[in-house]
Amino acid sequence: MKIKDFFRKALIKTDEILCPKHFTCNICGKEIFDGGDFCEECLKTLYVNNGIICQNCGRATNIPTNRCYSCSGEWAVDKARSAFLYEDGAEKLIKSLKYGKKRYIAEIIAPYLKVVYIKYLFAPDIITFVPMTDKKKRKRGFNQAELIALNLSKEVGVMCKDLLVKTKDTEEQKNLDRKSRQENLLSCFKVKDKTAVKGKKILLIDDVLTTGATAHAVSKVLKKAGSESVYLLTVASVQKRLI
Repeated sequence: MKIKDFFRKALIKTDEILCPKHFTCNICGKEIFDGGDFCEECLKTLYVNNGIICQNCGRATNIPTNRCYSCSGEWAVDKARSAFLYEDGAEKLIKSLKYGKKRYIAEIIAPYLKVVYIKYLFAPDIITFVPMTDKKKRKRGFNQAELIALNLSKEVGVMCKDLLVKTKDTEEQKNLDRKSRQENLLSCFKVKDKTAVKGKKILLIDDVLTTGATAHAVSKVLKKAGSESVYLLTVASVQKRLI
């Protein structure tokens, strides 16, 4: 193990010891004397996505619709759902996982995804996750979507498999519009073993649904490899336009 990797892991472990997940709020860091994952104030900032939603992409809408503006074009995902709106508490929580190196947050998130999983009767043969390139994974130290998927797998008793590979790094998706995102992701993803996905119902896990370009690209590749269906479950979804 390289020295810098040793110290990075040691810092992560120290943070988990000094700020244990059930004694401090996992959003603001304030002490919680009666246990739990969040303080009362931060819990109010976790906006559960349980109102009116688009029946296709699962984003919050102000009127019932089968297809909202965000998923009205080509989209290979059969159905998508998210646990929270990507605002306030959920945004801070996800950023703490991704950039704050707080891996244990994936374990905290999993039960909330389980609620959505059960509510919408997801019944996949396999759970998988949006991959990262080896270079980016080494730099971050982990793939947050993989951690979330592995923890959800334990919650629901469905095997999580590493089915995909990302062949090249692309420009940061958050800086691009929808069309540019789709072009940016062309030929980026490949299925490792087509026999593992042929005829399977697959649940794809990611942290945030933004434009849906990444989920579309991955789902398209999985279906081309022979999967029966691809569903998407994310921690949160970005609200670009309500209808």
